[in-house]
This record gives sequence, C-alpha cells and structure tokens, in this order.
Amino acid sequence: MNAGRLLFGSLVAALGVVFMLDSAGVVSAGDVIGSWWPVSIVALGLFHVAGARGPRASSAVLVLVGLGLLAVTTGVFGSDAWHYVWPSALVLIGLWILLGWGKRYGIRPSDDEEVDGIAVLGSARLATRSQSFRRASVTSILGGITLDLTEALPVAGGANVSITTLLGGVSVLVPRGWLVEIRGLPLMGSWDDTTDRTAVGPGAPRLEIQVLVALGGVEVKHAGRWR
Repeated sequence: MNAGRLLFGSLVAALGVVFMLDSAGVVSAGDVIGSWWPVSIVALGLFHVAGARGPRASSAVLVLVGLGLLAVTTGVFGSDAWHYVWPSALVLIGLWILLGWGKRYGIRPSDDEEVDGIAVLGSARLATRSQSFRRASVTSILGGITLDLTEALPVAGGANVSITTLLGGVSVLVPRGWLVEIRGLPLMGSWDDTTDRTAVGPGAPRLEIQVLVALGGVEVKHAGRWR
C-alpha cells in the first residue's frame, strides 16, 4: 500500500479514537496530540520502509527525527530540550548541504518494474525505462515529486500508480498514446489530466492512477507540452 495513504488513514483513525476518549473523559485530546504528534513522523518512515523493497536513507532520517522530537515532546530530554531543537536542526541542515547527502536521490536511471518515492520538505524526480512497468508508489509531504514514465511501457494488463500528496505536488509524465484513468479523493486539493485523448487507439497502453490529495495537487501530462 502507498506509504502516505497508509499514514493518512491511520492518523485519521487514531485522531478519531483520541477524540472519542476525550469525549468520554478518559484523556485530554490536546495533551495527547501535543505530546505524541511526532509518532506520525516515525510512522511515515516505517511505512516507507515497508512499502519499498529495502531500507532507504530517507526513511532512517524520518525515524530518527521523529524519535528525537518524541523524546522532546514527552519530556524525556527535560523541560529545556526545545531550546536545542532549532539549533540542532540548523546543524543537520548545514551538514546535509556540505556533505551533499541525498544528491543522487531520484535522478539515477532505472529499469525497475516497480518504483517507490517519497519527498518531505524537498523535491525528487523518479524515472523508469522498464518495458514491463507494473506499479509506482509516490508520497509527497510539503514537497514535490516528478514521476517520469516517458521511456517506460506498462505490462499487458496495465500499470498502476498510487499517489498521496499532503501540502505538496506530484507531476506524472506519460507518452502520447497511453490511456490514463485517474480516480481518488481530493481533500481541499485537486488533480488535472491534460493528456491527449485523441492519440489513444485500440489496445493502447493503460495506466491507472489512484490519488489522495490533501491541500495539494497532482498533474498528469505529456512532457513535450511543457518544455
């Protein structure tokens, strides 16, 4: 399952449980959310590992950042811990820039039949040239992702792309002649399919796109129209 979709659904269900317990006088929803919200960052990292075909550096970073923030919000590091959060964040960002971590993320040529990508507070470009492309799972949170399928070809039964974007944007580039079907749930967000339907003929390669858009946008288009 798409990491972002799994995270979003789990968080909505968890919030429902917390507010039900608050209504019953068991807990204070404000206190619980204020102390435990970093669990969502840890969960995103774990979900991405589960959805991918192996460990990812970005997933490890999300888990470590989430655990660090959780230790701060729950008081494990003491009441003065917040004074060190922003300086620590600036140090990490500086090291990221100096060492060039992640500079190859999302730009390595790929012939993979299955593609997974995630962008958090940043951007990434994913591409595959597989002639038996099956599926892609893309999650964008406060970031942007471009999924380039212009050199790919779906399997005979059609390929599937699952997209979740929260306060972010995703662009999917497809060749002319593909039959694109897009469906999903927009929550104060939108999607737009500008592919050329007149170029679709009998037996055309088929791509099904499932989207969950919250305060973001998804575009499906031909690369040539926008260069």
